[in-house]
Amino acid sequence: MKVSPDQARELAEEHFGDRGSDVKLLAFDGGYVAWISGDEPEDPSVLPEIVGGGCLVIDGTTGDIAIRPLLGPDDVAEQWRTPLPPPS
Repeated sequence: MKVSPDQARELAEEHFGDRGSDVKLLAFDGGYVAWISGDEPEDPSVLPEIVGGGCLVIDGTTGDIAIRPLLGPDDVAEQWRTPLPPPS
């Protein structure tokens, strides 16, 4: 299965529910980062009003969804590409 941008948007909108109409997507080699545009603070030095806000990574091959912390989409994509070290 190869996830298209339309399929990724649909998965994100289902996950976000009623707030899904403002979904933004960033495509990267491994899939897509999806977030709600209203969650972006105007001033990046100000913390979000809603604690626990986040974004999704949608695997481009399987369509699996992983929830990630509220970071810039490019940062989330870069972390997704970097494998985690094995547990010690």
